[in-house]
Amino acid sequence: MNDETLKQRATAVADFTKEIRRQLHRIPELGFQEHKTQRLIMDTLDTLGVPYTTDRTWVVGTIQGGKPGKTVALRADIDGLPIQEQTGLPFASEHEGRMHACGHDAHAANQLGTAKLLMGMREEFPGTVRLLFQPAEESFGGAEPMVLAGAMDGVDAVYGLHVAAQAPVGRIGSRPGAMYAATDELFIDVLGKKGHGAHPAGGVDAIVIAAQIITALQTLVTREIEATDAAIVTIGSIHGGAACNILCDEVKLHGTLRTLTPALREQFGRRIQTLCKGIAAAMGGDVRISVRQGYPACVNDPAESDRVLAVAKRLLGEEKIKKLTNSSMGGEDFAYYLQKAPGAIYHLGCGSETVLHNERFIIDEDCLPIGVCMQAALALDFLGAERAGER
Repeated sequence: MNDETLKQRATAVADFTKEIRRQLHRIPELGFQEHKTQRLIMDTLDTLGVPYTTDRTWVVGTIQGGKPGKTVALRADIDGLPIQEQTGLPFASEHEGRMHACGHDAHAANQLGTAKLLMGMREEFPGTVRLLFQPAEESFGGAEPMVLAGAMDGVDAVYGLHVAAQAPVGRIGSRPGAMYAATDELFIDVLGKKGHGAHPAGGVDAIVIAAQIITALQTLVTREIEATDAAIVTIGSIHGGAACNILCDEVKLHGTLRTLTPALREQFGRRIQTLCKGIAAAMGGDVRISVRQGYPACVNDPAESDRVLAVAKRLLGEEKIKKLTNSSMGGEDFAYYLQKAPGAIYHLGCGSETVLHNERFIIDEDCLPIGVCMQAALALDFLGAERAGER
């Protein structure tokens, strides 16, 4: 099949993909609560004739090609966010306080559009396409339990897309190496001793200790790593104190640590402990610290990232591709799939006027057939399907 034929087939399923996306947009559900979403996906796969298995709220579909070959997985996350939608769309969320504000409705619809396209040509390619419809990317992380349940067993490569807010419609962006950061949570309890605000020498002020800790944590980024590396320590929540004239005896800090390499992750986890304990002890107090590990860094295979950009250039033209120079310090549990097989996640420009996770986030639906075409083309390219003129 030549590229023009593939693009025509992606365009032919555009209305189908758009309608599915709108249905999904109406029913956003939070992590591991995606029961309506799962039902819609299963019903659609039934209509398309795609066999599938399910567990919890995920769905794994299988499209078998016309002859034996490798196995490639395509992933779409399906959960929404706890945001009250304010788009005014005629197909806006019907679930109070929930919204597809990160484009996962588009991801799932793209996956179903890709399934429809590939089912119509399954005798034309070798191997197997596995469709991973994944819950809970925004919260608990659905990728890791899917991997543990065998969703990646026998997979030779894996690809995923994510809509890119405020990027031109259809622009494809990716990079080799770290695409997203590891996402760890910090819990720091600063312990002091109550006293009267008029007589501070009689107590140990946990608020003052906490203030020193918050300031000092930033020196780990500015003074303990190379300027060309990247890490972030953010304290996003502070709770402590009962009255203006009482020395506070306990302050709870809650923050996030973002790193791009296992070495930096280990270094910061260790140095945060040392720094906080040292400051607290020097000021007469104490700390309790715990680090809850989140998603690991999401690291694209260089060859597969190059494949994404090469396929995009072939299909869309050089003006539609962007080799990203910087990693995102956001998190993405696609990382767990990449620990099992080489692959890449990439960005699909969706022409939104707002950022992701915004109550007014709207995609330009013209990006949908481009996403379908890209996912199908990547699967076919990896599986070694012949293109016209290249036999």
